[in-house]
Amino acid sequence: MLFLTRRLLLLTILLTASLAGSFAQTLAGTADGLYLLSGSSGASRILAGTEVKKIVRAGSAFYFLTSKGIVYSADLASFEERNAGIPIKTVKTFSGGVKGFVKEVQELKDLEVDPYDPLTLVTATKDQVFVTRDGGGTWKAIASPAPQPGIKAVAVTGKPEFLVFASHAIKGPFVKAATGSWREIGGDLGTSDPKASADEVSDIIVEASAEGPVVWAANSFLPRIYRYDFAARAFRVVYRESADFGAFDSLQARPDGLVYVTDGELRRLDTARGTSVLLAEETRAVTNAARLVPTQLESLYQPASPGSTMPAINVSELWLVQFRSDKPYRAAADGRHGLYLQTGFMVRPETRAVYDTLMTDRGLDSVVVDLKDDYGRLRFEPRDPLVKAIGRTVNPLDIEAFVAEMKAKNRYLIARIVVFKDQRLHEYSGGAYAVWDARESKPWRGYEWETKEVPVPVPEGAPPSAAAPAMTSVTERKYYGEYWVDPYSEKVWEYNVAIAREIIARGFDEVQFDYIRFPTDGTNLGDARYRWKDAGMDMESALMSFLSYARTNISAPISIDIYGANGWYRSGVRTGQDVELLARYVDAICPMFYPSHFEQTFMGFEPAVQRPYRIYRIGTLRNSYIARKKVVIRPYVQAFYLNVRYDRAWYSPEYVALEVDGVRDASNEGLLFWNNSGRYDDIPIIRRDAQRRIVVDAESHGGVLD
Repeated sequence: MLFLTRRLLLLTILLTASLAGSFAQTLAGTADGLYLLSGSSGASRILAGTEVKKIVRAGSAFYFLTSKGIVYSADLASFEERNAGIPIKTVKTFSGGVKGFVKEVQELKDLEVDPYDPLTLVTATKDQVFVTRDGGGTWKAIASPAPQPGIKAVAVTGKPEFLVFASHAIKGPFVKAATGSWREIGGDLGTSDPKASADEVSDIIVEASAEGPVVWAANSFLPRIYRYDFAARAFRVVYRESADFGAFDSLQARPDGLVYVTDGELRRLDTARGTSVLLAEETRAVTNAARLVPTQLESLYQPASPGSTMPAINVSELWLVQFRSDKPYRAAADGRHGLYLQTGFMVRPETRAVYDTLMTDRGLDSVVVDLKDDYGRLRFEPRDPLVKAIGRTVNPLDIEAFVAEMKAKNRYLIARIVVFKDQRLHEYSGGAYAVWDARESKPWRGYEWETKEVPVPVPEGAPPSAAAPAMTSVTERKYYGEYWVDPYSEKVWEYNVAIAREIIARGFDEVQFDYIRFPTDGTNLGDARYRWKDAGMDMESALMSFLSYARTNISAPISIDIYGANGWYRSGVRTGQDVELLARYVDAICPMFYPSHFEQTFMGFEPAVQRPYRIYRIGTLRNSYIARKKVVIRPYVQAFYLNVRYDRAWYSPEYVALEVDGVRDASNEGLLFWNNSGRYDDIPIIRRDAQRRIVVDAESHGGVLD
């Protein structure tokens, strides 16, 4: 039966081949749909309501990788979603006190067709690979090659045997035969850190050649291209540049070489000579298409014109070539440089004056102040009825007076709101909004077991003894100082967004959500339950739902704080902080790339003194590219000493200056200094140009790298 079905499908492809002439038009996939382009003058939308990330030609038909999953078209007049077997994600909505649900296909990372069989395609979510043998009619899941999320690219070939390739953000590339398990691919794969595993592979494709299949791959964050050695089962580097960062993506094999997309242009690798040349005409085709469409150009298919020497173009990831922001508040958040201060420093006039002078002397224009702190305490007197009913105020800031004083000095004001770590809300209403302990049936708190020696109790009436008291071991719980509320709860969202809305209405410029994640610590983490979780939701969709609600209700820039590792890798392990998904809703992301918080050998190769520079430069770039440049990357810079090995050897003002230089030499979109105790003696002077970018200034940065 399956054989007959495949024959019918293949016959359909052959019968529709006569329509190929109608495909002699340029297709542009964008953030708001698919467009037909007419020369250099016009564009007409033929598919609306979805982002079209990639265009795949399979025989005489097209498949599109979209925000609605896989879409198929045989004639570019009718379109059909083909997602049977691909998992669905549930995003919760909340409006007017009523919750609802939106079902959407889990975000798909890639789509490739077997060059030997137009009915065989492969795609992937962050967690699983999916293969179809019937043109997308049904998809069969294959477990991820690694236990944590992070799949980026996939490919498939039916020759010389059936093989599926997949790349993982942390573990590198893998290959799997029709039977058997995933096998890690070795070879000449590059690494940002010589001691780390292979760096992320951005794209894998299979080229059908006269000699058999050729498998090509490239890196997301290193300028390298590889060819798969079938005999050695390894990738061999065929082209590399000396830079320690570079994005090569969207490979396309053509008779004249291997096309790839990189920053600002399309290039062609002459695979015989190992040389790369600019594709000027193809790059102009992309920039022209970007000019014709109203939103971000994501993908482009331009067939070869009759009589033209220019081969067809079929490329994606075109934000690399020409980026266009669709966020109305991004510009306000861009280029801000400041520091974090506990609210008490701003409440007291004498310390406020000290920090005001510091900000002026160091060239800072922004300050982050807690308006809801790490314990859920409000640091202002609220007016909103909901906030007043729930919140507890401690040592409040006079918002109006503070805003007036800061605005007179052109300060940009950021309100830090700790979201899901909140002792006040955890205890409110009998723990109704708390993460729940399934084992003990009470609000959950993370703990670890601690063993200590204590004296053996002396029985009452026992005679005194001159000897030392006997000791015994006691094991007891040591609770973390954290109180978590349920990230799935729309009531928790409503409370936090009400705080944000009031703060913005009263003069602050931006809200910054911190602890926008799930708890990660405690030997009893497995006992944590989320009673507000609705069917079909997961950690990523909980954070997506909250930020979607926040974005709808906050008319100002929104920033979020994330772990440094979640900015470095395409993975939201244990936290729900998936940068690709969260970038939809926010204007700025603030990764905490603190060198003290990484493994002490991470990026610590010689010269070891430059480790802070490497971490901040490469980390900032990686975070920006994972987010596809959709958001400002404004890292928190470590301006504090921690008693760990690297800091003991190297922490100094130069250490902090190197971090600043790293941000400057990356996307240069701003930074924030963090020292929880408010000690900022170590931070350098920040000199900026008219666009609020840090400029090279050897004097201000101690001549470290300039």
